[in-house]
Amino acid sequence: MQSAVTALPTHSQPPKPTPRSEYLNADDWSLVRRACAGDERALRHFYNAHQAQVRGHLFRLLGPDPDIDDMVQTVFTNAFLALGRFKGQSTISTWLYRITANSTHNLLRQRFRRDRVKSALRHFNLSRQAHLQTGKVETRDEAFRVLSCLHPDLRETFVLYHYEGRTLQEISQILAKPISTVGDRLSRARKKLKEIVAAT
Repeated sequence: MQSAVTALPTHSQPPKPTPRSEYLNADDWSLVRRACAGDERALRHFYNAHQAQVRGHLFRLLGPDPDIDDMVQTVFTNAFLALGRFKGQSTISTWLYRITANSTHNLLRQRFRRDRVKSALRHFNLSRQAHLQTGKVETRDEAFRVLSCLHPDLRETFVLYHYEGRTLQEISQILAKPISTVGDRLSRARKKLKEIVAAT
């Protein structure tokens, strides 16, 4: 946490709240302004209030990954540095989802190149019937292996919609992509997953 807190420039210009925001209340704006100004208590409060969300999203994108702790720090460092540009045009939660997605995007792309679909499928050696007989941990691990077969663009869209419960419009905001693109990625992800499961 300390590395993320100290990463914020002490002279960062606090954001000016919009006269009306359908997403943030006065307390939210106060916290953002104090955190942006370098108030360590506000930074810590911001981190504590949202770190479970960020960690959970990273876990769904990366699985039980040894780099998750470092990625949490990276996400909040990026968020603290970007606070001065936050305009209140979305909820803090949606804003953080977008930063989390951007922070992990390159990592997922690199891993995808190293671990192509054939490599991932070698690990997926349980039939659909066997899935029903496995424990929660085994079933979860198999789900991560299947998801690892998807291209990062498709995977993050699928996770946001089916695991995070985000709407197509919210995903469009998080990924900065048109809703039509989000819908297309979601359809392609579902189709690819059906093909993978059918092949097992």
